[in-house]
Amino acid sequence: METTAKKETIWSLPFIILMAVNLFQSMAAFMAGTTLPLYIDSMGATTGMIGIVVSSFTVTALLIRPFAGPAFDSFSRKWLLIASQAITCMCLFLYGVVDTLEALIVVRLFHGIGIGCGGPLAMSLVSEFLPKAKFASGISIYALAQSVAQVIGPAVGLYLIDAIGFSVTYASAAACVLVAIMGILLIKEPYHERLKYELKLDRMFAPQAVGKGVALMLLATSFSCMTSYVVLYGYSVGVEQMSLFFVIYALCLFVTRPLFGSLADRFGTPRLLAVGILFFASSYIALSFANSLPGFILAAVLGSAGFGCCAPLLQSLALASVPISRRGAASNTTFTGMDLGTLLGPIIGGFVVESLEPAMGSLSGAYSSMWLVMLIPAIGTLLISIYWLVKQKIQTSPE
Repeated sequence: METTAKKETIWSLPFIILMAVNLFQSMAAFMAGTTLPLYIDSMGATTGMIGIVVSSFTVTALLIRPFAGPAFDSFSRKWLLIASQAITCMCLFLYGVVDTLEALIVVRLFHGIGIGCGGPLAMSLVSEFLPKAKFASGISIYALAQSVAQVIGPAVGLYLIDAIGFSVTYASAAACVLVAIMGILLIKEPYHERLKYELKLDRMFAPQAVGKGVALMLLATSFSCMTSYVVLYGYSVGVEQMSLFFVIYALCLFVTRPLFGSLADRFGTPRLLAVGILFFASSYIALSFANSLPGFILAAVLGSAGFGCCAPLLQSLALASVPISRRGAASNTTFTGMDLGTLLGPIIGGFVVESLEPAMGSLSGAYSSMWLVMLIPAIGTLLISIYWLVKQKIQTSPE
């Protein structure tokens, strides 16, 4: 009985270390992600150009995936993860060095290689330390490190750019990634079957995870608009304390992520996904009407049960659908969907804002309408989750 209980726990030293690694690398990502639109804006870029620069990293992230996917299941995930984090560290430092949009895009594109490999590698590596019976809750709790980072990262990033400027802010973000690399070095990678490196479609991506990747792509299309434009939107309606939006959002995740993960293990992921997407949609409706800090806080509370919970659930669903030797490809598939959404979202959002601004009569009015437009991809994910739910009920119903 004791052996079984021990086997079924998610808590182990490698899991805890990887959570700490996730904390530091996520904190760096949020520090850079929140401040980068302001940095680009300070260079005189238009709203549309901000979206292009912010999302440009996804071009190289997508291009590297067909070659990186097979490598995730053929070579050491630990050392590949270290290499990807080293690229990220260097690029974060370079953000504070370059002073033109052209140079920033070049660095952002190179950063995409590190981001494109880092996410799937970290997720597939941590999955090796989780019992299958607690997959959804394990991945959701692992993702809580991002919740802490969402509290610290944006607030620290916005504070540092005001206090000491963009260059030191990005150097500090790079230092956080260095700490993450040191943590990865402490992990002893468990043995798993390593497949021969082959550039075949079924080695690049896992067919079982394609539907989950499409669902993540649609959600990420909407979510990436929030991360790219919510601070600028808040400033356009006169709300200066936008760091509180990220603080409230992240704090609420400490409740919603473990709760949704546990309920998904108990009642099934598709059912919880449908509920989460409804929260996600309601947060965008709240953003559309937000013109003061309480409105943004309401959107943050609702959103914490949206993308913040749906993304880990979709990833756990994909990882659980394949054997350990194929989890690199499965993780690569879901992150490809997320990258596509992250590429499309800011570009579409920037285009919508620029197109609607003349008709709405103000920049804030255009942003308000843009949030409603971004409900369309979310509805697509809702339909997919309903399909999975119906399919699950048919498969489990007695003959």
